[in-house]
Amino acid sequence: MAVIFFVSAGALLFQVAQTRLFSAVFGYHLTYLVISVSLLGVGWGATLSAVVDARSYRPSLGQLGLGATASILLALFVQAHVDPSSALWLSVTAAYVLGFPPFAFASWIVVRSLRERSAKAGTLYAADLAGAGTGSVLAFLGLPILGAPGLYGLAALLAALGAAMSFSGRSRVLPLVACIGLTAVLAGWGDRIAPPQVGPDKSPVYGAGIEHLATRWDPYARVDVVQYTDEPSGERYRYLVDPAYARPRPDAHFMYLDLGAATPILDGSSDMSVLRETIIAAPYELVTDPAILVIGPGGGIDIQNALVHGARAVDAIEVNRAVVGLMRGEFADYSGHLYTKPTVRVVEDEARSYVRRSDQRYDLIVMTVVDSWAALASGSYALTESYLYTAEAFEDYLSHLSGRGALAVGRWYRDPPVEMLHTAQLAATALRAQGVTHVSDHMIVLRYLNFGLLIASPIPFDRASVEKIRTFAASRSFVVEYDPLAPSGLFATAVQDDRGIPATDDRPFFFAADLQDGTFPVAYVILFVALVPAVFLSYLLLILPLRRRLGPLLRTEVGLATTVRSLALGLGFIGAEIVLLQRLTLYLGQPALALSLGLAALLMGAAIGSGWSSRLPTDPDRASALCAIALPVLLFALTWVAAVTLAWPLAARAVAAAIASLALGIPLGAVFPKVVAVASASDPRLVSWSWAINGAASVIGSILAVGLTISVGFTLVGFVAAGCYALPVLVGRLRIRRLLAERIESTSPAAP
Repeated sequence: MAVIFFVSAGALLFQVAQTRLFSAVFGYHLTYLVISVSLLGVGWGATLSAVVDARSYRPSLGQLGLGATASILLALFVQAHVDPSSALWLSVTAAYVLGFPPFAFASWIVVRSLRERSAKAGTLYAADLAGAGTGSVLAFLGLPILGAPGLYGLAALLAALGAAMSFSGRSRVLPLVACIGLTAVLAGWGDRIAPPQVGPDKSPVYGAGIEHLATRWDPYARVDVVQYTDEPSGERYRYLVDPAYARPRPDAHFMYLDLGAATPILDGSSDMSVLRETIIAAPYELVTDPAILVIGPGGGIDIQNALVHGARAVDAIEVNRAVVGLMRGEFADYSGHLYTKPTVRVVEDEARSYVRRSDQRYDLIVMTVVDSWAALASGSYALTESYLYTAEAFEDYLSHLSGRGALAVGRWYRDPPVEMLHTAQLAATALRAQGVTHVSDHMIVLRYLNFGLLIASPIPFDRASVEKIRTFAASRSFVVEYDPLAPSGLFATAVQDDRGIPATDDRPFFFAADLQDGTFPVAYVILFVALVPAVFLSYLLLILPLRRRLGPLLRTEVGLATTVRSLALGLGFIGAEIVLLQRLTLYLGQPALALSLGLAALLMGAAIGSGWSSRLPTDPDRASALCAIALPVLLFALTWVAAVTLAWPLAARAVAAAIASLALGIPLGAVFPKVVAVASASDPRLVSWSWAINGAASVIGSILAVGLTISVGFTLVGFVAAGCYALPVLVGRLRIRRLLAERIESTSPAAP
């Protein structure tokens, strides 16, 4: 049990470390690669166990644990040194090939133990789940301290600890001492020993004009701050500034989040008059002495802009604690102590969650792009959930405006302007929800180069307000793309279209509609590209070897039942997990906390359920039927609890989220051990088959669940997950009816 616990904890840590590394190196969309590879490795371990363990010589549990340790360290040193900018195919290949082994070794240990000690299947599976849950918590707590390279070291340490549990004497001590030392080295100097390849925008390797100033790891993103010395840094935010502005622009450092989301930190000692000549100054033509809410302040340009325009108070909501730490720490002097000015209040929270809980009213709510042009162009955000850009979010923003207040949302403006059009549609949907009939009178859209700005208000814009914006734009070479006094063009059509909503809280994929070559949504292209190799590799590595080995056994009644049950449970569990984490993200307001806490509590609950499974009836279909009923009930209960307790402090909400996740995990964890026990009682070889099928279903199900969510929403995915748990019950009922029919037919007298 101890071996399983520690190796599983190390494998989960390895998964999180890879996710953070890949997000910083490849971009957000390829972090799905980590999930697919890890689940594929879990299934492959079952196949290896069935094939290799049958031979005369087989590796011991300790050797498998050391294999996991070595493969984790090998993955770090190769993945961190292969540069995707020069050899993307090699980087992705390395990610696939080196991402397999740690999960395969861990799975191999678990499957062998389940097969040989099937009477304790519930306890062993509980140790596996509890270890994974512990790894999730350690990842959240350790990442800001250790960084991603240090997290690899900690994962290797846990795997080595698991290996040591099966050794004795010096054989136990040596791997532990080596991994403890290596973890300490990677924690202190990981970014020097195995620095991630951070791309041409952030690394001096690609140009002598880049000076790297700081790095922080955070569960939300890796944060890098750089200074460009080969050109005036003011040129790098020229997409905001009137081209006729001839005076010096403030110097700027640039803060990058992961691959390419950049935000400038302006030199606080400089003259900030340039901000009056930017497109983001337009909303201040409509307000006087305003109270401002800034969503995602980053390097602080929106805060500076508010102060330049005489804001009496500025609230800024920043979700990334590393950003806040840098702005209050190393770059406080450079930015003019922007985050601690008397009229500025910076809150570390997720903006949407904060707004929903707040009773404040603002004259202007500002949200300037929280992503990068390069990332959008590559499709990096196509599969990224964003609760800032949903119809309900815009309704929350508009409902927190005072008097003639306005909402200003900046987005990148591309051709065609899909994102700006969808932003306008979100505003129109929110306005209709507030009872506004003629939504076309409540919006203005400006454009300069590749930047667009939507200004929306619950109060219709009168002629005087529109003339102010027209004059402001005309004197600075900005374009009024949508004029409420003369509506025409794409935006006039878009705001009148009330049939489709680009994104909702149930389908929070605002960027999923971005088009590949202007013809096909990028999100579906990415999912298809991920699905094809996932299906191919699942069959080739997991199913085919066992199918050849087990042959006729799989066509028996117990073989078919094991296949159906394992397939259904794999699809159902991954679907339930995705829906749960989505609900918690919006409730807790901190995605990293929701992921780590929700996943840990879910797995701990599943571990408890697995431990209790021996007390349940032998028939696994009864436990599966219980899950089919409990899953939608618990998810709806969580939604109700979240609405009632939304105003609670974060710590109290975290406790409520943990209890809900734990409660959901208990019935979900009780089913699979029963499937394994029944299969093993018939033929121990079916344990590997059950594990492999379950892993393959999880690999494919994780991709299908995202695609289904984009199309129909999380709620329906929850019902589909419940249906998956009901599937074995339905198949069993049909089988019983068929057997009864055959028995009746065989006992009936022959016709004369």
